[in-house]
Amino acid sequence: MNTTIFSVNLSLGSPDLMALRLMMDMAALVLIWLVQLVIYPAFLYFSNADFKRWHVAYTRRTTYVVLPIMLGQLALYGWLLLTDRSWDVALNTLLILFVWAITFFRAVPLHSALGIEEDHLPISARLVAINWWRTGLWTLVWVISTGVFLFDS
Repeated sequence: MNTTIFSVNLSLGSPDLMALRLMMDMAALVLIWLVQLVIYPAFLYFSNADFKRWHVAYTRRTTYVVLPIMLGQLALYGWLLLTDRSWDVALNTLLILFVWAITFFRAVPLHSALGIEEDHLPISARLVAINWWRTGLWTLVWVISTGVFLFDS
């Protein structure tokens, strides 16, 4: 009797590994488009007093969703880079590293400023503008992974 409930094959070229890659890239894609089209633009509708209270709760709660996706995707591509040195893995890893750089050198400082500044509107508008770069990069990661899945399988 087989008692295995959950088994994942993470060897090179396995369907499980490709499915995990597509899931992580899709999670990042859905997250970034939700942030770009709904969450960040909503910042522009808050009064300054309400925004300060909301932003503290927002950043804490969002971390529970964003961090596992970003860390999971980074770890997966780290594993892929060690086991599969194909052009798409190398390119997506580079794109993901750019996303991390934009996140920690541009978006995080803007979020910090949002907690300090009296008028959040100019900073919120800059955050929306900066986030287009992450949106584009994560979309490209998903396009590459989906293309590889569809055309190289």
